[in-house]
Amino acid sequence: MIFSEITVSDTTRPLLAFAIHNGHYLPPALEENCGISPSQRLQEEDPFTDGFAGCFANNVVLQTSRFAVDLNRSPEKCVYQNPEDAWGLQVRKSSLGQELINELQQAYATWYRIAAYQVDKLLMEHKRILILDLHSYNHRRGGPKAGADPQAGNPDIIIGRNNLPEKRYPEAEQLRLRLDGTRFMGKALDCRCDVKFPGGYFSRWLNNSYQDRILCLAIEFKKIFMDEWSGELNLKAYQELKQLFANAVESFLSGWIQG
Repeated sequence: MIFSEITVSDTTRPLLAFAIHNGHYLPPALEENCGISPSQRLQEEDPFTDGFAGCFANNVVLQTSRFAVDLNRSPEKCVYQNPEDAWGLQVRKSSLGQELINELQQAYATWYRIAAYQVDKLLMEHKRILILDLHSYNHRRGGPKAGADPQAGNPDIIIGRNNLPEKRYPEAEQLRLRLDGTRFMGKALDCRCDVKFPGGYFSRWLNNSYQDRILCLAIEFKKIFMDEWSGELNLKAYQELKQLFANAVESFLSGWIQG
């Protein structure tokens, strides 16, 4: 019920990237009972984050929608049932049966075991590894014809570090400094920590489970590489953003490994 594409092509690299909200697929039983359109779902999903994950040799990309199971929420909250669970959207035409909810929660638990297996396997090769929890977010909530929301609360890239102890904040800051001010589409990129999205359940679970053996950072890309309402990709912006992000991560990783 949860479909992932797992690529581990270079275990010498102590890095694993996840795109857990990339997917759009809904199982038939959920699609029939879905109270919103595919385009509305797409707006709240994180399309094209598979490309950011694919910048790295080891990655896990979800093809199943967060509207089936949200892997960035706790086991008790992973299945949206009411509008308050999903930005006020009427996500179900009728209530889900308990048997289906149980099945979805079991799929969630199974996926977390798979994620742990991938992390454990890479840790067999390295003293510690970097994990990237990759997401994207909307910044034009006013409607398709509205301008962007005020820049002050909407950095181009957000690094979520609140799931880390404060003593580890300098590690996140090292990546932020490599991104902030970088030229992107003719302007200086704005990268900040913990604005709007400090990190969700997945990064918290990883950092709590593995502690100093990993560094998991939740990364939110503002949808400046696409139209968040139509879903249309700006290929030039997308390629440029992927490249500068990959460069920053590789630069950070080389110093972090030695630290």
